[in-house]
Amino acid sequence: MVKHRLNKYLKWWPLLIGPTSMILVYIAFYFDKLRFVDKAANENIALILLGIAAANFALQTAIYKKSFILFMLCLTAAFFCREWHFPGTGKGIYIALACLVFWAFKQKNEFEKYIGPSRFRIWLIATFAAYLFSQLIARRVFRYIYLPYEDPLHIYLEETAETAAHLMMLAASFALWPIAAKNSKSNSQS
Repeated sequence: MVKHRLNKYLKWWPLLIGPTSMILVYIAFYFDKLRFVDKAANENIALILLGIAAANFALQTAIYKKSFILFMLCLTAAFFCREWHFPGTGKGIYIALACLVFWAFKQKNEFEKYIGPSRFRIWLIATFAAYLFSQLIARRVFRYIYLPYEDPLHIYLEETAETAAHLMMLAASFALWPIAAKNSKSNSQS
C-alpha cells in the first residue's frame, strides 16, 4: 500500500526539474561559472533541444498523420521560432499560442486520447509548469519572496528554467511515440 502510494507520487519527479534548474544557477554562481548558464549558452542549447523535439514531432506527424501530433509540432516550432529571435517572434509567440489554444479546444475530444494518464502527460505537464516557472522568474515574482541574489541572477535563473522546459519538451516528444503508435493501431482496427 505504501509502495503503491509512493510510486504514485514519484512518477511526478519531472516537476522538480524546473526548480532544480535554479539550484544549478546558484552552484554556477558560487563557483564563478555563470558563463555556463548565461543567456547566450542557454539560447544555443534551446535551439538544439527544440530543433530535435520539432524533428521528432515532424517524423511522428509524417508517420501517424494525427492532428494532435501536428499540434505538438506547431507548438514546438513556435517555441523554436521564439528562441531564434527573428523579427516578429516577440509578439508572434502570443498569437501562435492563442491560435493553438483555440485549436486545442476545438479538437478537445481527439486530443484527450493522447493526454490521458501516461508518461507523456507527466512530461507535458512538467514542461508547461517549467515554462510558467520561467515566466514567473522573468516577471521578477521571486524578488517579493526575498530569493537570495535574485536581482543579479534573475536572467540566469529565467533562461536556465526555460532551457529546462525545452529539455522536457524534448522528453515529451519521445514519450509520445508509444501513445501515437497505440492510437494509430486502435484507429486502423476500428
